[in-house]
Amino acid sequence: MTAARVFVVDDNADIRKLVRRLFQVHPKFEVVGEAVHGREAVDKAPILRPDLIVLDLSMPVMNGVEAAPLLIKLLPKVWIILFTMHEVPELHRLFAEVGVHAVVPKSKAGTHLIPQAESLLYSASSRAS
Repeated sequence: MTAARVFVVDDNADIRKLVRRLFQVHPKFEVVGEAVHGREAVDKAPILRPDLIVLDLSMPVMNGVEAAPLLIKLLPKVWIILFTMHEVPELHRLFAEVGVHAVVPKSKAGTHLIPQAESLLYSASSRAS
């Protein structure tokens, strides 16, 4: 089985480094790139062709809610996990409306991010696009 291609988008270099490390220790994943804001993600994603994008909510230039629909338009089969400090349940509806498939709080990165990625990528036998 080919490793899933992961693209990490966050304006915080320490967070990008943490997420990269979390994915690098799993043979099912390969981190193929990073971006510091949504605009850069939209520019890089068609070139990198990720299977999964870990997308921060709050970023300069273009935030995650603005970037998600553009990324899905460019890559209709990509999975998006919104990675955020904000744990507000009411926001989940908004995130779903813009195409986000899952939300993982940054405070739970070590325990939730990889299982959520595996669930999206490996538990879904087929996907309606």
